[in-house]
Amino acid sequence: MSSEREHEGRVASFERELGEWIARRHGRVFRLALILAIILLVILTSLRFTVGGLKEWVQVDPAAILNITIQLFTIMNPISTIPTFLIYTGNLKADERLKITSTTTMIVIVLLLTFTIFGQLILTALEVSVTNFRFGGGVLLLVLAIDMLGGMSRSKTLDLKQVAVVPLATPLLVGPGTMTTLIVLSNTYPIINVILGGLIAATGVYLTLRFSPLFVSAVGNNGVQAISRIMAVIIAAIASQMLHSALLDWGIAKA
Repeated sequence: MSSEREHEGRVASFERELGEWIARRHGRVFRLALILAIILLVILTSLRFTVGGLKEWVQVDPAAILNITIQLFTIMNPISTIPTFLIYTGNLKADERLKITSTTTMIVIVLLLTFTIFGQLILTALEVSVTNFRFGGGVLLLVLAIDMLGGMSRSKTLDLKQVAVVPLATPLLVGPGTMTTLIVLSNTYPIINVILGGLIAATGVYLTLRFSPLFVSAVGNNGVQAISRIMAVIIAAIASQMLHSALLDWGIAKA
């Protein structure tokens, strides 16, 4: 009995601590993320008008945007994040859970924009070609898919006060696989299509986390796990395509 009361006391203490942190830190984190997003968009605008001209902004391809959105949403796989999200926020009030959801989504958007805009600079600094990065990213995504199919966790135990940023925004949502995909996509499609696809995928992340309790009630824990496994198979297919494209570029495989 004493151990149960002690456990309940720890849970209540954590809830109070997390609630206080949300009230104290959420506004600051949200404003900082918004400022960073605006700065990144300004930098993007100046760079693209200087280097690529208007064509980078008018080459909007709905089919490409849909393809990019599906890839990013599948790789971020917010459905597989629902159990972790509810572990941290299941006992919070609705407004507190909404604040964590908003903060997580904003951080995700900032990370998506960062790797979309500066992906090529990263490759240049590392002296790595897009083909090499595509091959390495394909291997990474394949390992990620196998990891997800095995039901293994993609995060470590971290400070509970930082739950909106770590582990939710990264590495659970925007991890190495998402970063790799963004760098490859930004070198494959006009930048406006990658940005729009990323924003739509981030909206999907927000809606998934926002209505996660209802989603779990509707499909159950087994349904969440089943959908997560299906997404893992899709990620494996994307990884296979990236590997095949790299092998084609090297002349090893045939179309």
